[in-house]
Amino acid sequence: MLKGILLVAASSLLPKASEAVKALEKADLGDCESYYYEPWVLKAQDKIAYYQALGLTEKVGNKIIVKNPLLPDKCMTYTKHYKYDRYELPPPGADENYASKCIRCSLCYTACSNMGYGVLRLKGFEDNPAEAGVPVAFDLYNHPCELCMECVKVCPTDALAKIKPKEVKMGVALIDPDLCWAWNSGDCESCASACPRGAEVFEFTYNEWGKHTRVKPEECNGCGLCMRACPVPGAAIHVLPKDEYEKRAKNFKNTGMTYEEYIKLIFDAEINDPYKATIRSSMNADYLINVRKAKRPTPGL
Repeated sequence: MLKGILLVAASSLLPKASEAVKALEKADLGDCESYYYEPWVLKAQDKIAYYQALGLTEKVGNKIIVKNPLLPDKCMTYTKHYKYDRYELPPPGADENYASKCIRCSLCYTACSNMGYGVLRLKGFEDNPAEAGVPVAFDLYNHPCELCMECVKVCPTDALAKIKPKEVKMGVALIDPDLCWAWNSGDCESCASACPRGAEVFEFTYNEWGKHTRVKPEECNGCGLCMRACPVPGAAIHVLPKDEYEKRAKNFKNTGMTYEEYIKLIFDAEINDPYKATIRSSMNADYLINVRKAKRPTPGL
């Protein structure tokens, strides 16, 4: 019992993503920034001059930001680094009522730790005391789930149901096409290669603009291995709770477009307006290299 109490107390010291996100929101950037995306704020004079010459800058508050070449009335925005967009997610085998079935024995946590994965932590008292001691996957970017199912095997109740790895639903992965090399003239399939189910979860569209990669949301297990493999610091693909995924997919980055409509907008530009498609791709590559400090992926990886 003492061990369980100490584990819960330790987990309560972990920073909460929601608190970090709220601290980073800046009202002076208006719709250009949200809890999960941010604009490209230009500071260097040569960058300002370059994008001004393209007609793609706008002053918002006291900052100069880049506009979206495909949506000139919108800012160009990018999903924030994972550390500012982290969610606690349920373990494998959990359903929406698993917390009420959990007896706080910490056997799942111990099994995961003994396997060396460190995926699970126990919830603390700070948010909801009634759920203190309930296991959660707290940081899938650094500690993705290998779907070994050891946590499920040791659970003495049906809080973690005895299901197959492909039936696990921890969350849903969403790719930001403006932040992903595969959508910006890059030859990258790191996320799909890392996924235990590969092409069952990912689909590709190949053209001269890149190896466009998408997640099939109904197939995604939410293990997070894709995030760890992404060559973009902070990842261009984030695993989200189902409700958060659906919220973003309905109005992607506050464009007023669904995720599918936004993807179609990119494809349409690549087919019908190569000038805009080139500007979009080169702009995003510029951001990836000079702001996110991302290295170009090695072809085939």
